[in-house]
Amino acid sequence: MRNSKKLQKIKEIVNSVRWQEVKEEAVELLRKLIRIDTTNPPGNEKEAAELLSKYFSEYGIESQIVESEPQRSSVIANLEGKKDLKPIILLSHLDVVPANPSEWRFPPFSGEVKDGYIWGRGAIDCKGLAVVEAVAMTLIKRSGIKPDRGIKFISVADEEMGGEKGAKYVVENLDIDGFGVLNEGGTGVVLGNRKIYMPCFGEKGPLWLKIKAKGKPGHASMPHKDNPNLILVQALYKILKSDLGKKLSDGFISSAKFYLLDNKKSLSGLKLLLSLIEKSDFAKEILGKALSSLFYMLNKNKLSAMFSNTLSVTIMKSGYKENVIPEEAEAILDIRILPGYDHDEIIERMRKIVDDPRVSFEIISVYEPSQSNPVSDFMILLKEATSAVFETAFFPILATGFTDSRFFRKKGIPAYGFFPFFLTDEDLSTMHGIDERISMENIELGLKLMLAIILHICTEENSLLGL
Repeated sequence: MRNSKKLQKIKEIVNSVRWQEVKEEAVELLRKLIRIDTTNPPGNEKEAAELLSKYFSEYGIESQIVESEPQRSSVIANLEGKKDLKPIILLSHLDVVPANPSEWRFPPFSGEVKDGYIWGRGAIDCKGLAVVEAVAMTLIKRSGIKPDRGIKFISVADEEMGGEKGAKYVVENLDIDGFGVLNEGGTGVVLGNRKIYMPCFGEKGPLWLKIKAKGKPGHASMPHKDNPNLILVQALYKILKSDLGKKLSDGFISSAKFYLLDNKKSLSGLKLLLSLIEKSDFAKEILGKALSSLFYMLNKNKLSAMFSNTLSVTIMKSGYKENVIPEEAEAILDIRILPGYDHDEIIERMRKIVDDPRVSFEIISVYEPSQSNPVSDFMILLKEATSAVFETAFFPILATGFTDSRFFRKKGIPAYGFFPFFLTDEDLSTMHGIDERISMENIELGLKLMLAIILHICTEENSLLGL
């Protein structure tokens, strides 16, 4: 194995940590962070940023708080490296989505510890990740190890509302550069009896679209075919029946060739086949359709969505009185676009499908798909640390949601989604849902893995073996 001596040394360092004490410290920090209500809107992340800044100062790590506007705060901490190398960036966000206390087992901003879990909004998304990254960074400082590559911690405001007042502001107004970004996204999963880490190399782009139908108002006792509600429903039916595009992404093919088939002579034919498919858009579309349809039939909607442009109708508005046919009706569509497609192309497809001058389309907001190289040096180091320390399989995938990683990719910094936890389907369902929580076991596992990753990416072999 490449870097075998270095990885063995990293395992020894990880195993030497007094994890019970460190875990208790991390749990207490997470509970404090959860108790700060950063529901967005309005966000009000300043107190949370100050808490983390104070935590870093306790270990002699410099930090700064950046405000895009009053109370909309992000925190940045730096641990300098010995060499002039681009730092690793540990990214997270401080804001959370709303929670209805009446639906929760425990108050969502209590940070309750019960049944081996820490309960509260943000426990996973994304305060749990922020705490694991912060504590792992202080462990490097406490150990006395001088990293060759610097470590930059960034926890931002406003991710849940698009990131304009958080990550976008930080990237555009500060001198930010890095070797690679670790952010929320992919996670460890259990498939059968096998554990596998599935980080995200990229993400689909959201297109939020308003579709509006105009018709003739009138008395409801005299139905007619120019009812805008009927026009809208017919338009939506046509769109939902149609194919907005399916494709096997280049990133997925690269991941399969490198992480599944590399150095496996018995599968060399399959690797050659994937290389041929990679050169044909037609073949990628055929395979994308096949995989998307297969996973959809198996009720694996998330997997199906990795290979297709998807559409969900999220809001419908029409009418103002029971006995009046309104003049117009509208719906809001949430469309997620694969890399390799353009939002204008998707809208034009829908216009042709609907083919009705009474129906118009208006962009509410749009972010283009973004991705980083799934076989970059950064990702390979991530794979080595993960596989060596926890002996798990590793396969990068495309995220169906979107994150702040896109702002860093736009600046040319590779960014990857990586929750350092093993999360069940039930765990994942609580993110943005009811009773969000993270297990104590996952906090400890995440700390161990994050420490190993930082050591592997930020320290050279000679530096570690000389300890």
